[in-house]
Amino acid sequence: MNPRTKTSQKWTDLPQELKTQISSIFKQNFAEQLGETTEVRTEGRVYTSEILLRVGIHRQGELKFSNFEVSIDHKNDPEKVVELIYIAVDAIASLMTEYFENDEEIELPYTWMEYPFNGQKVWLQFSTNNPDLEAEADRLLGLADDSLLKNAESDRSEDALDASEDEFDELVKKLDEEKVTPTIFSNTSKKKKEDMH
Repeated sequence: MNPRTKTSQKWTDLPQELKTQISSIFKQNFAEQLGETTEVRTEGRVYTSEILLRVGIHRQGELKFSNFEVSIDHKNDPEKVVELIYIAVDAIASLMTEYFENDEEIELPYTWMEYPFNGQKVWLQFSTNNPDLEAEADRLLGLADDSLLKNAESDRSEDALDASEDEFDELVKKLDEEKVTPTIFSNTSKKKKEDMH
């Protein structure tokens, strides 16, 4: 699951009990459309200023999931988080209702699209990612994080394009102090010397 905003870095998982309750709500309300063999899986993250919720439907024998995802901004107010999670659940339920009413033939957004919902701005998207495969890939790559607060040590982006002006100046200063020449320039100068001989 990827957050909508680039500034969303540190996050915590929704409690397992809440995720189980949300999955049960969807199983009960869409029992006729889902049948007995379809799994409903809920995932959720609370970032500093964004809540991300995904409800995935997985039919037995298929590799892909049908994931309905919602993102809502929040102002880091713990008392409002649960209320916003319920709004997110309602937004996904509304989208899923439309999905089933149209025999799964509606055009869904594959990138975050803003929608007004019950006086609140929500962003919705659809994906077919398999969370089991994502988790296994993270485990194999050593990216699995069992801590309560995820990405806690990565306050700063590794991407130079995301760096602030001060961070960029600090990087340049550090490179100057260490006499580091980016490889693109060092390879070019070697090649020019070889061409001369």
